Amino acid sequence: MIVDRQHMLDASRVATLKVVPVDPRDLFRGDYVVLNYDISRLDVKTIEGEDTFASGDIAYVTVRKAADGDWSAVSIAHKPVTASAGDIPIRATVMTADDSTVEGPSLVSLTFGVESYFVPQGTGYDIERQAREHKLSVDVAVDEQGRAAIKAIRGDGKVFYVEGIF
Repeated sequence: MIVDRQHMLDASRVATLKVVPVDPRDLFRGDYVVLNYDISRLDVKTIEGEDTFASGDIAYVTVRKAADGDWSAVSIAHKPVTASAGDIPIRATVMTADDSTVEGPSLVSLTFGVESYFVPQGTGYDIERQAREHKLSVDVAVDEQGRAAIKAIRGDGKVFYVEGIF
């Protein structure tokens, strides 16, 4: 189990995803950050790939780094796709899917398995503030199966946490 986790963190494919704000406190577990990404909610009609998904489906979201350095979703499919050089397909689970009309948007909400992270006591509010100010991002390592793991958390572009086994 430890070797598998370290293998994933050592993956050469790493995408930095923008985080949107969510409340970081849990009265029972202390400070933690719920991480919601800009790729966690997609209009499947505006990107390449398939556009019919249901709650519980597995999806592969391919992300690409733009010239400005931001990563964004470029396609979504039910099965892993062969990505172009530099593209990274990430495995996700569809939480909800909007079955709107043919002309309207078709929104899917996705989870990637990297949506929460426990932080040292007393740091949750500062991290939430950075998320509200759109200064928080997460480096996500992705293995060959598309599984994601948090590799690092960045605040205002600077790494303040690096994931390790211990």
